[in-house]
Amino acid sequence: MGGFRALAPNINVNTASAQLRTELQNTFARLDGTLTLAPYRVFVNVGPNDNDGATETTLFQYTIEQGSLNQVGSSILINAAGKTAANGNNKTLKLVLGSTEVFTSGALALNNVDWTLKGEIIFLSGTSQMVYMEFQRNGGSPVITTNYASESFNANVAVKLRGLGTSSADISAWYWKGLFLK
Repeated sequence: MGGFRALAPNINVNTASAQLRTELQNTFARLDGTLTLAPYRVFVNVGPNDNDGATETTLFQYTIEQGSLNQVGSSILINAAGKTAANGNNKTLKLVLGSTEVFTSGALALNNVDWTLKGEIIFLSGTSQMVYMEFQRNGGSPVITTNYASESFNANVAVKLRGLGTSSADISAWYWKGLFLK
């Protein structure tokens, strides 16, 4: 394949077992530093989870454990998807990191609309994070925000996807996933 360097030397059936063991150990040693960079899923939930009346409701939640984000630039990618009820009620979708509201769609009268929310929580220091989010929905312009939070990662920090409608089930969250990037 063009553009990819070889990870291991050519090994043929005549390679002695000691040489094979050495070559494999060398290959894993070279890979060791890059394997930690690969994303891995830290949470996934499926719904549907609906808002409850005219009360702001937690649709999905994940707790970032103390110390899991601890290097500048390490982050959690967040993806969520769902649907709104077939009515003209105002609906608001929010993402809350600890006690900081880092994203809000604002009140939108979405009628029977599919939506997605994608973004990233980026560790800047033990008490500083940058968060960017993009909210998309059928037939509308995206809502994009970049914010800072000052949550202490010296303790567990909750990330919540919250919904606010006028009636129950105005907002349904169907999927919630987080990928950790070191």
